[in-house]
Amino acid sequence: MIKEILEELVSSVVQHSPYRRVLASFYDQAITPAPDSTARVLDYAAEGLTDADERKVRLFIAGGGIIRGDKYRPSFRISNSYYIPAGNIPYSVSPRIPSRRRFISSHGWRAEDFLLIPCHLNDGIIGQVSVDDPRDGGRPTPAKLRELEELTSVAAIALVEAQQRENMSERHKLFSFLTDNAMTGVLIVQQRRVRYANDRALMLFGYDRDELFAMEPWWQLFSPDNRTALRKNDGQPSPGDLETRGIRRDGGTIWLHLQSLAMDYEGAPALMLNILDISERVQTEELLKEKAFRDPLTGLYNRHYFDESIQRELKRSQRYKRPFTIMMTDLANFKRVNDQLGHQEGDRILRDVAQLVQEQVRESDWVIRYGGDEFLIILPETGVQVEALAQRLRRVVSEWGGTSVPEVKIGIDIGWATWTSDTDFSLTRLLKIADSNMYAEKERR
Repeated sequence: MIKEILEELVSSVVQHSPYRRVLASFYDQAITPAPDSTARVLDYAAEGLTDADERKVRLFIAGGGIIRGDKYRPSFRISNSYYIPAGNIPYSVSPRIPSRRRFISSHGWRAEDFLLIPCHLNDGIIGQVSVDDPRDGGRPTPAKLRELEELTSVAAIALVEAQQRENMSERHKLFSFLTDNAMTGVLIVQQRRVRYANDRALMLFGYDRDELFAMEPWWQLFSPDNRTALRKNDGQPSPGDLETRGIRRDGGTIWLHLQSLAMDYEGAPALMLNILDISERVQTEELLKEKAFRDPLTGLYNRHYFDESIQRELKRSQRYKRPFTIMMTDLANFKRVNDQLGHQEGDRILRDVAQLVQEQVRESDWVIRYGGDEFLIILPETGVQVEALAQRLRRVVSEWGGTSVPEVKIGIDIGWATWTSDTDFSLTRLLKIADSNMYAEKERR
């Protein structure tokens, strides 16, 4: 199992970092950065080595594989890693396998440079990841090293538990999960508290680590709409996949995809959350959805939106026993506009009338282009007062038409139907009544 974890570690490093040669090793005991601190390599995994390089590693391990702590010198330290330039390599760095690639920049990476990322656990080093041959030929920086260091920290936990437990299927599952998702946010939550958070999770939520660990309960990081889905009835975390809104420290929200895995953490049930920021994707989907629901000419909602949403509005009125009105309208003499003035002028009139109607209704009302010159106005919680709106619409459209389209007498024909708890009409019945009333008004012109 240790071998498999090391193999997954080096594979993840190669995939997610610029380094093409990776050698990961695990020690039989923890060491410290001191000359007299030693350990033996128990196992290793590598990618990018030649057959000759691999033989050199195997010979080193067969000969005892002794590792000394003095290679981790403060003078080589960058962040929590150690960059050892060519010409400064201590004798304790072994085996030495310089790159066969030649680097052009005199200020960049050199063939005999070493970069060591220790696997820290508590105050000791239980293994390391040695990398070289960067694709970009650049020297390491703290910013470039942060994700690699975080990955090795997670690996250290999995490696120690793999060594200590006979049944390591859960630990392997844990580490596979983390290495596959190392560049996303990771939280480990237990009971009501956050027990582990990587840097990406801190960045997503805007908290520092101490603030996050002090937070109780942990699920206040997420939208109230989904908190029940994140935990079982007994308050224990609940595994599964979920899309929800995260709540940042500054009060802002972000859309997140959560992939969660049940696990044991320090001897008790816990949940590991892999957190991916999907805000950009959700925003794009919302824009596309909005575009699909909008009439491109007038900017009003279209018939597709009406079909998607009207049953929900009707059910809300039925639940709360509130009146609900559907008003149907079309433009009088609009055919003459197209015949005499042309379709381009007809389009302008439709746009202007749509804006006029929108200005006369409340924010809670919907105005829908139902087709051609027909508009629907959905009026939640509106009953007898609809007559006042109808009169106002007739007046403003007539006045506007007199000045904007003097060649044709533009008007608006209106019919409506109201649902009440007494009538309890179906949607089909409401539309039929509204349409019939509108055509009755048209006949009276």
